[in-house]
Amino acid sequence: MAIFQTIRQESTRHKVYVAIREAILSGRLRTGERITELQLTRELNISRAIIREALQQLAHEGLVEQNAYKGTRIVCLSPEQVDELFSLRILLEGEAIRQAKVHLQEGDREVLHAMLSRLEDATTDGDLYAKLDLSLHSKIWELSRNRTLEKLLMQVTAPLFAMGGIVRRASLRGIQRAHADHTVVVSALCDGTADEAAEAIRAHIAQNREQVRANFKLFVETKRDAAP
Repeated sequence: MAIFQTIRQESTRHKVYVAIREAILSGRLRTGERITELQLTRELNISRAIIREALQQLAHEGLVEQNAYKGTRIVCLSPEQVDELFSLRILLEGEAIRQAKVHLQEGDREVLHAMLSRLEDATTDGDLYAKLDLSLHSKIWELSRNRTLEKLLMQVTAPLFAMGGIVRRASLRGIQRAHADHTVVVSALCDGTADEAAEAIRAHIAQNREQVRANFKLFVETKRDAAP
């Protein structure tokens, strides 16, 4: 009997894509950082062809920016771009939670409350909280059963999370405020009306947008002060 199962080419490509994506969303690959196919080939011990395909998929999702002259860099949004994405997210996610409300089953309620509980346990760990935060929102999009809407929301939202420390820089108080918002969102989706759920998600995203604006202002000021 063979010790190892054969790894399919498709499986390898997906694993490489997931590995790079997680490094971006966790902040291990920093905002604006330049990455090369050769660098990733050496670190992951994977062919450049597979690396290239993974980077193309990440570029399609808005997580990396590819330029024929400047190479590939981790996405670095301007404050104006962040505002545009948040405006789109408010519209799209409000519709997603309305559709999720229509299709919600009792098992879905249990899953949402379990995810909320894991978020509560992570309120002292900013990076873990950010990962679980995206997972909770992704679950709501999935529950809409609208795959086009789900895909659009991931394309709009993932670059915001990819901004790493700039977007996710928050005090413990800020994380606790976000968790309170998530509690209201889940409660409204599970036990409230569609209008209440949509309003809860809009209020949560609007609050998050204000926090990101403040973080951006601090980041720009710090960068300017550090310039020679």
